[in-house]
Amino acid sequence: MVGMSEGQELPVLSQAAGVTVTYVRPMSGDAHVLKLPTAVSPKEAAVMAAEMAKLDGVAYAEPDLIKTIDGRAQRLLYTPELTPNDTQFNEQWHYMYTPGTSEGLNLVNAWNLYTGSNSTIVAVLDTGILNHTDLAGKTVAGYDFIDDPFVGNDGDGRDSNPADPGDWILANECGGSHPADDSSWHGTHVAGTIAAATNNNLGVAGVNWNARILPVRVLGKCGGYTSDIVDGIRWSAGLAVTGVPANANPAKVLNLSLGGPGSCSTTEQNAVNAAVAAGSVVVVAAGNSNANASGFTPANCNNVITVAATNRTGSRAFYSNFGSTVEVSAPGGETTVAANGVLSTLDTGATTPNNSNTYAFYQGTSMAAPHVAGLASLIVGLRPAYTPAQVLSLLQSTARPFPGGSTCNTSNCGAGIVDAYQALTQLSVVFDQDIYLPVVLRPAPRPPATSAAFTYCQSWF
Repeated sequence: MVGMSEGQELPVLSQAAGVTVTYVRPMSGDAHVLKLPTAVSPKEAAVMAAEMAKLDGVAYAEPDLIKTIDGRAQRLLYTPELTPNDTQFNEQWHYMYTPGTSEGLNLVNAWNLYTGSNSTIVAVLDTGILNHTDLAGKTVAGYDFIDDPFVGNDGDGRDSNPADPGDWILANECGGSHPADDSSWHGTHVAGTIAAATNNNLGVAGVNWNARILPVRVLGKCGGYTSDIVDGIRWSAGLAVTGVPANANPAKVLNLSLGGPGSCSTTEQNAVNAAVAAGSVVVVAAGNSNANASGFTPANCNNVITVAATNRTGSRAFYSNFGSTVEVSAPGGETTVAANGVLSTLDTGATTPNNSNTYAFYQGTSMAAPHVAGLASLIVGLRPAYTPAQVLSLLQSTARPFPGGSTCNTSNCGAGIVDAYQALTQLSVVFDQDIYLPVVLRPAPRPPATSAAFTYCQSWF
């Protein structure tokens, strides 16, 4: 609220605030209401008001904050919990938060604040993607970066078709001694967690109801080459890659549920740095070796958000990598009991896809990372100008402390379990995205005033 002299004009106030303010209405007490062009946090509003208060002829300026019933913790103007009608949503414990039983992402409350924007693009650098009824209309044109036909398993090299043909392997086919394995449909599972069609009376929900997936195929039979992954990182962020058409839909968030042992190579670090400089948040799985994540790449690269996995009760999942390299944790599940895994979109084809449009419980830091990527996409949807560093800071500062008795702590599992409701609440979202600053005149020994109130091979994890 700002008290100002009669002659004070909006352009002067706008200049002080650093944004264009518009007149809304007069209010009681010789005050007027002005509106900011976009939502800002109370702290940001206070800074703007303080700058206005410095103007000659302004008595004071204060943010026009919304008050709530005591104990309602900034629920603001929202309705009770927004629970989607997806038929298997009740099995997605990893989205819920019931202390001691479901240490999930706390999304039901968060969705009352914001459900996402279809202008937000999230790149999934993985095995590609399948046609699935719960992902229909949720993708933009991607790319297949696998150069080696054997790894690609689709009869060709790089092309504009990121569909997943299957990554099944025969015994010992990848060198050394290993058993045969069915196709994972890993990229489809990851994509569903981030942005499955939600509130559509079908299957599962996605963290971001409205974001779209940019499928970037970098993994196939036996994993994927670092060279392909690096090109995928750059292209996903909208950067040029020789011999590849420009990406018409650069992603604000990149999810890499992949990795392998070793140090972060110069090639990888340069690609990550370039993507971050272009404004993309890079989220990486910590790895599933129950080892220090500092020995795995790209989890140990600088400027990435490395994610460890927790189980249903908020302890470190038995397989999850750990250590000071980890920034935050998120639900990755443990399928020793199937229902304690992470439920998402899949296919039942053992080798090639059979278009079964099914769902399955998986476990892994691969499942934890897309929870964080999905939440990051909600944040950048609300704050498109946020830098990757600001997104990480918000995720860490609003992360939920690990519950009592957890095997996780801030030394081995990052700042805490990411909490969607706390993160979005910190942004002080209002449904219509408007925020007002009251600018009110207080009589002072000044001229008579009226006032204005303005309110190497790497594999998936």
